[in-house]
Amino acid sequence: MDKFLTLDEAKNYLRIDYDDDDLWLQSLLVATVDYLRDAIDDFDIKVEKDKFKSRAKIIALVLLQDWYDNREHAESKDLTYTIRSMITQLQVGGDYA
Repeated sequence: MDKFLTLDEAKNYLRIDYDDDDLWLQSLLVATVDYLRDAIDDFDIKVEKDKFKSRAKIIALVLLQDWYDNREHAESKDLTYTIRSMITQLQVGGDYA
């Protein structure tokens, strides 16, 4: 699998134009992709399909932003209904698999 989500893409989405948090963001990127891999069976295979990849990337960016913005509450905060629903759609398949 090619690089699913780059640091530059994440910084662009988060509107960050400085490098101070790059190490923290890189750690969050790894955690975000690991989270999706654990939540979605055959993630590395499914992500090769464009439709799946585009949705998974949006989910990853939203998770990343939530974890970045809410560092002190990351453990206690529930995923939004929308994110849970999108992860379920990618897990179950439909025409995304």
